Formats: sequence, structure tokens, C-alpha cells
Amino acid sequence: MINRVETQLELSHTEKNILLKYFPKGICAFDLEMTGLSPILDKIIEIAAVKLTPENEVKLFHKLINPLIPIPEHTIQYHQLTNDKLKDSPSLKKPLQEFIDFYGNYPLLAHSAMFDASFLIKGIHDYNYSISLSSIYDSCRMARAVYKKKSLTPKDFKLSTLAEFFNISFDHHKALDDALVALKVFAHCLIEFEKTYPKENLKNFAYLFKLNSFLNAEKYILPNKLAGLKEATQKQHKIDIKYKGGRLKNQFRTVKPISLLPLPQGLILYAECLNSQQNKYFHVNKIQSLKLHN
Repeated sequence: MINRVETQLELSHTEKNILLKYFPKGICAFDLEMTGLSPILDKIIEIAAVKLTPENEVKLFHKLINPLIPIPEHTIQYHQLTNDKLKDSPSLKKPLQEFIDFYGNYPLLAHSAMFDASFLIKGIHDYNYSISLSSIYDSCRMARAVYKKKSLTPKDFKLSTLAEFFNISFDHHKALDDALVALKVFAHCLIEFEKTYPKENLKNFAYLFKLNSFLNAEKYILPNKLAGLKEATQKQHKIDIKYKGGRLKNQFRTVKPISLLPLPQGLILYAECLNSQQNKYFHVNKIQSLKLHN
């Protein structure tokens, strides 16, 4: 069994104090490693979490998971997890329930949390588990909001860059370290936030949504007429979509799919729009038709 449970990192007294000042009922940071970026197509292979309790205790959670599908070669360079390494690990059902029990109704934090939360909610729907009252916070969004107008600012808002900015050394893409670093980064951002903004502004800076915003599982079913989106997203092939909205309303535009994401507002296609050269979110229920490129 490979050992990815140990971490040399810990929360400082100052970090704990600021976190509990804003989250007196505790907070749980988590990180997932996956076979890819799309919850509709890909699978969770590692769950790790760090929970700070109201009693100022730090508790850790870690599980490796057999995805039961081939792990794409191009993703292994990031997480170092192969099918052979995970062959004796359980499938997702039991570890996911244990993770749900671990965080309960605690606020949840992740870096670029939309992706992690989407995988979490997909698993919850797949196994018909109860959805908690947890709110989702994003350390990446928080860092952008706090530092975007500062004279001293990170060169970007990747977790590794922010760790360097705050002098935190860690093993990136090892889920337990990633979760703990996200929590430490969030604590540093709260310290900076407190200097300028009132407490009630925190929601505007870091909050995304509540987990129970995803109660209707039927919103995340891909319509048959758009079935080609699955393969196009998996292979990241260019497609033309006719979209009911935006500047090119009801016209075809070429996009390169990145991910299919279940979000509170429904199933979303996250893709690079080749017309604007920007990554955008497209509501799947507004995609009227698509054409696959040969």
C-alpha cells in the first residue's frame, strides 16, 4: 500500500485563531485527485481532508480509491497514482460515505473548489446519499479578491504559487498536503482580508454555494441530442455548438471542451471558445445543437 497519508505540514496557532474567528463552528478543507477534469466522465481516485474543530483540534481524513476505469497516462504525471497502485483500494461508495460522515455540516473549503465540489456532488447523486447543509468556500477565489489590487501580489493564483508567496513548502498534487495548504492559504488571506474589510464581506470574497443547491439530480442528465459532448469532452476535440445566448446568439461557434460540470444552475460545459480565445461556461440546456469536427 502506498503511503500518502503523512504530512509534515501543520496549522500554526495564528492560522487556527483566524480560521475559528470567521468559522467558530469549524471548517473542513478537502482535495480530490481524479482521472480527469470532468465529473460526468472521470472518477475520484483520492480523497483527503483537514478538519479544524470548534475545540481547536485538527483531524485528518485520507482514502485512496480504485476508479474501476483506466487512469489516463497524461494525468499520472500530476498525481503519481496508477491503476496498479490502486488495484487493492476500495471503489468510491464506502470511502465517500466515510468522507460525508467526516465533514458532516461543516463549511467546506477547496482550491478552485468548483471542480472538487462537482465531483463530490456527482458521487453523492450516484449513490443516493444525503446532501448536507455545508457551504462551499474557495481559497483561489478568496486570494484573487484579496490580492488583486495589492501592490505586492502573487504572479498567479495557483495553489503552488500561493504556497510560495506565503512561504509554505509542500508536496503538490499529494491530496492531503493540497488540502492543508489550501486551508493555510485561506488563513493567510483572512489575515489580510481582516485589515480592510468587514466580516460580512467574506461571502462575496470566498463563498460559492451550498451543497444542498444540488438536490435535483435530473438537472445533470445529458440530453440524448447532445450525447456527442461526452466523447468530445473526453478527447478534447473541437466541436461547433449553436448556443441560445451570448454575443453569437443562435449561431454556431467553435469550442474546445474541457469539462462537463454539475453546478447548482444545472449541467455546464466548460470550454475554450475559439472565437474569443477565452474559457467560458455554457449552460447545456441552452445548447440547441452541435456538430462534431471530422
